[in-house]
Order: sequence, then structure tokens, then C-alpha cells
Amino acid sequence: MNLFEELKNKYRTGDIVTRLVFINCAVFVFSLTLDIVFTLCAFGQDRLAYISLNYPWSPWMLAVRPWTPVTSLFTSWGLWHLLFNMLILYWLGGVFLRFFTSNALRGVYILGGVAGMLVFTGVFLSFPSIQEKDWPGSIPLCSACILAISTALAFRAPDSTEPIPLIGPVKIKYIVITLAIIDAAMLPDVNPATDAVHLGAALTGWAFNALLRKGKDITTPVTAVAVWIDRIFNRKSAR
Repeated sequence: MNLFEELKNKYRTGDIVTRLVFINCAVFVFSLTLDIVFTLCAFGQDRLAYISLNYPWSPWMLAVRPWTPVTSLFTSWGLWHLLFNMLILYWLGGVFLRFFTSNALRGVYILGGVAGMLVFTGVFLSFPSIQEKDWPGSIPLCSACILAISTALAFRAPDSTEPIPLIGPVKIKYIVITLAIIDAAMLPDVNPATDAVHLGAALTGWAFNALLRKGKDITTPVTAVAVWIDRIFNRKSAR
């Protein structure tokens, strides 16, 4: 079995956390490869492929790049941010699955990103002064998606502990707060729209947990779409 077949097999047999990690890494490699090609061919602006995969605040740019609501869910600010995000996703994603289902994790991940998109566009449109500054007009949303998952976990089991090397057991609520601070420190600027995106994602995680306690699962529509997509791919593979 070659490397590609082995990776494909791991993706097929892996849980939802493993699949999300694979997708994030694949999107990063894809954008990096394209940017290398574009640079060698002197085509477009610097990091064109990476920017084209991020979510733009401008409705006009969204019409030109309609794929970004999907691709931006799996993009990070760079290699080190990607590694940080994947470590947190793999770690806290596994903890999340102790308390919630795979469908819930996938749903909160996507809804956290969608909330980030809405907040990002809303802030830019509501405060024109932001547009006048030299701040990025598009944003990767992977860290926002992960923050939504982490926040839901923190509100579900705040006093549950996880072992930290050289430190010992630490309550999940403190772990999530610390990781959120580190993630904010890794952001490349102090764009208030970027900060608002993360607040929107955190609110999504809180809302999911609060409503679930009342018997309402906001991830149900995401699960329905995912099942529909799986059926389409299963039909194609069966032919």
C-alpha cells in the first residue's frame, strides 16, 4: 500500500476529528502548492491561492469567490497557526467526543465558522473606518471553528480535568481560556473584526450547549446536509 492509499484508508476509517485534521492539512498543502506555482510563474499577487481560499468580508468578492464559505472553514493564518490548531483540534476534539456525538462536533465546527462569517461581514459593513485601515479583507476560520467546539466543551464539563505534562490535572475551563488567549496572541494583527469573529464563534459554542440542555440541537441541519452528501458519494462509489 503506497502513502496515498494509506492516507485515504486512514481518512475513511478515522473518526470525525481525524477527518477534520486531514481536510485542514489537505487544504493547506493545496494552497501552498498553488502559491509556489503562481510564484514561479509570476502570476497574481503574493499568496494569491491562500487569500482566495479565505472568507472575504465584501459581498462582491464573495460573488467572485463562491467557494470561500467552505474552504475558509479549513484555513489557518500560516504553518505554525495550522500546527497549533490541529494539535488543539485533535486533543480537545477527542475530549469533546466523550460528552457529545460526532454529528455534534461536526455541526458545532461548521456553525462556529458560519457565525464567524456573519460577524466578520457585519462588522466590516457596520464600521466603514475599518475598511480604511490596512487590515486583511479576508479571514481563515479554522481557529474560530475550533473555538466554538472548545467553548461548548468548557460549558458542558467545566470542572472535568485533563492531565498536562509537567503540570498535572487542569480543569477544562482553564485549558480553554488559556488556549483562547494563546490563539488570540498568534493573530497577525489587532483587527477588531477578527476579534469579533472569535467572540461570535465562542457564542455559538455556548448557544449549542445551552439549547441542547433544553432538548434543542442546533446542529441538526448540518447533520442532514452531511448525510445527504454522504449518500451522493456512496452512490457514485457504488457504480
